[in-house]
Amino acid sequence: MIKDTRHDIHRLIMLFMMMIVAAGTKAQNIDKLHAEDGLFNHLSVGLSSGLTGAGIDVVMPVHKLVTLRAGISGWDIGDIKFDAINTASEITEMQMVEAEAVKRSQMVDKVELAVKPNFWNFFLLGEVHPFNNQPFYFSAGLFVGSQNFVHFRNTNEGGLDYLYYANQLVEDYNRVFRTNYPPIGLKFGDYVFTADERGNIDVRMKTNAVKPYLGIGFGQHLAKTHRVSLAVDAGLLFWGTPKFVLNNETEIKSSGKNSGLSGTLSWLKAWPNLQIRVAYKIF
Repeated sequence: MIKDTRHDIHRLIMLFMMMIVAAGTKAQNIDKLHAEDGLFNHLSVGLSSGLTGAGIDVVMPVHKLVTLRAGISGWDIGDIKFDAINTASEITEMQMVEAEAVKRSQMVDKVELAVKPNFWNFFLLGEVHPFNNQPFYFSAGLFVGSQNFVHFRNTNEGGLDYLYYANQLVEDYNRVFRTNYPPIGLKFGDYVFTADERGNIDVRMKTNAVKPYLGIGFGQHLAKTHRVSLAVDAGLLFWGTPKFVLNNETEIKSSGKNSGLSGTLSWLKAWPNLQIRVAYKIF
């Protein structure tokens, strides 16, 4: 699906470039631009880059003070690899500590994890320009798309079966003896990522699919006297409280004892956006 999305973006960018060439050829015979106010009587196509990713969009006026902008933006960064601590080494005081599965899991101190950031959204924004002939505006609307902000997985595919079986023993022990020993898995801040039955870590940091947006901007999306315009946006995507979930959608609970990552996520209910946009006015 991600590959298809990237291909669609590439096609849109190619279409954008073709439209610029065609419009530029037509514009050679035009003495001046039509800048009168109206409903859907102008169109600009833009390319943008910022904290919501690279994107392409279109802008049209719906009122003399209001423009409508729609498009797609996102980024797909390659794997970032790091070594995660194996919590099995902390199991020292329980009857099943001599079990073969636990002893085997304690032989590995760290496991390499790969985290893959991936964030794509379609957006529709209304932009209000309250001051005539002033390049300042307010924007509001919706981003709709990715729920999985980042994806964690082990680099040794299927190689963590020993963590899975050891964690099953801990769960059974807690259930029988009514203890509360932490799960066996890989530490990420004050979370523990457990392996699944296939011997893999498969964890996603999940947010809301629909993300309301509020922002301010400076610049023009529809140039009055030129073909090319420039604008800068700053705002917030309200995506809810992020949470870590396993591949079966089970939420991972925080121990709340180490890095305080859970506390950070509890107030990170919005993703910041700082974006620069260059646009070409088609008509």
